[in-house]
Amino acid sequence: MPGFVLGIDGGQTSTTAAICDLSGRLLGVGRAGPANHVWEPGGIARVKRAVTISLREASRAARLKSPTFEAAFLGMTGGKARGSAAEAVRGCVSAKRLHVDNDQVNALASVTAGTPGIVVIAGTGTITYGENARRQSASASGWGWLLGDEGGGFWIARQAITAACRAWDRRGEPTLLTDLLLAAAGVRDLWQLHFLVYSERLSRSDMAALAAAVPDAAARGDAAARRILRDAGRELGLAAGVVAIRLDMHRRRVTVGMVGGVFRGSAEVRAAFRREVRKHAPNAMFVEPRFTPVIGSVLLALKMAGVALARDVLANLDAASAAIGAK
Repeated sequence: MPGFVLGIDGGQTSTTAAICDLSGRLLGVGRAGPANHVWEPGGIARVKRAVTISLREASRAARLKSPTFEAAFLGMTGGKARGSAAEAVRGCVSAKRLHVDNDQVNALASVTAGTPGIVVIAGTGTITYGENARRQSASASGWGWLLGDEGGGFWIARQAITAACRAWDRRGEPTLLTDLLLAAAGVRDLWQLHFLVYSERLSRSDMAALAAAVPDAAARGDAAARRILRDAGRELGLAAGVVAIRLDMHRRRVTVGMVGGVFRGSAEVRAAFRREVRKHAPNAMFVEPRFTPVIGSVLLALKMAGVALARDVLANLDAASAAIGAK
């Protein structure tokens, strides 16, 4: 009977599961809600639900009933919570080899296909992770929405709302962000937006979605919006530079991958990011991710199963990634 592997990418906004055969051919994909953060109220139940639903949908698409996988790699958001995440998914996945780690690990695999490099993830939150040729690793940022995540979607949205509030009070310059944010949130004025934020009627992913107003305002020449995007790029670039230095990769040619909606959504962020990285690692080579993050998880599961990543396997993973969609 042919074997199968499972890859899961659990993020702050959504969770995706992908089932492939041992040649890397995609058999099924499933999606579910967020898988963050296990130590928050309801976190364990939320992670279990996301993994269970995404796996069930992927198995249904693959026409597999209660599969046991040769290997499964689950990349889950949540900083240093991988032990808690592993405990949360215990019993949800049947696999001969099961590994749960931070989503930064499969994100790096999605960029480098298992070779050394650095990845910066900028979605709702942010984290930067790298591995060198000696298999040493380092990370930066990823402290979460309250203590950090500078440059992520939530952070950008918060900076934009702050700029709008300052403009409303006339403590800051007028900005197009005010009207764009109100329209995006579906409210009439900033006091209503204030209520949505502090009453927690807006989830973190809902809040991060407001960040889309910032590139829109910047494209119309808004100074406040352009400053926020430049600051986001600098923060993300600083994290990458620090990781390069910590891994002694800053003096050599190093692959730096950009993953997540913040990078996809703003050329201004990307430009500021590159400028900042090159201050610390002048020979950095910037690349788009080769695979989606969930296919990065599949790639790591294949390695766990002892599959050699030959050219035909990587070609199948390329096709799987294209079928799944946005990186």
